[in-house]
Amino acid sequence: MAEVISVLSRKGGVGKTLTTMYAAAILAARGRDVAVLDKDPEGSAGAWARAAGDLPFPVYPEGKQAQAMKHAVVVVDTPPNDPKALGDAARMAGRVVVVAKCNALEADRLVPTLDALAASGFAGKWGILLTQARGGLGREMQAALEEEDLPVFGVIPHLIKFERAFGTLPDDLGEYEAALAEVLA
Repeated sequence: MAEVISVLSRKGGVGKTLTTMYAAAILAARGRDVAVLDKDPEGSAGAWARAAGDLPFPVYPEGKQAQAMKHAVVVVDTPPNDPKALGDAARMAGRVVVVAKCNALEADRLVPTLDALAASGFAGKWGILLTQARGGLGREMQAALEEEDLPVFGVIPHLIKFERAFGTLPDDLGEYEAALAEVLA
C-alpha cells in the first residue's frame, strides 16, 4: 500500500504544484519509489512533467490513480476551490500539507481549506507550509498560526528560482527539504 501525501489548498496560485514537485524530487533524491498523482483538472503537474521531459519520478493524471498507487510513495497535487476534491485527497492520505501564500489576505483564505480538511475526517499528520514569504512576514505568520495552535511545517521564501522552476527537475532542494522535513521523514 502506498504512503500518500496530499498537498491541499482551496486557493490557486499558492504553490501546490511547486510543493508537490519539490516533495517528489526530494523523495526521489533519497532513493524512494515516488510518483505524483495530478488530481487538478488543469493538469499543472502533468504539464510540468511534459516540459521537463525526464523526471526521476512519473506523474500520473487522475484517471491513472491505480497505477500511481503501485509506487511506495504518492504525492497528490489537488485543484483549487474544490472542497470535495480536497476531502477526497485528504481521506486517501496519511499526511497532508496545507499550502498558504504568505500574506494577510491568504491567511484569511486558509480558513476554507482548514474547514474542508476538518470536514473530510482526516486524522493523520498535517501542517501548514507558508510559501512566497517576503521579509519577516513568514516568521510573523508562523508565530500567529502557532499561537492559534495550528501546526506549521515551515516557511518557503519568495525566490526567483521557484518562479523559474516550472518544467525543470528541482535540484536546489534546501528550502523545501528543511520546511518539509517532518512530513517527508
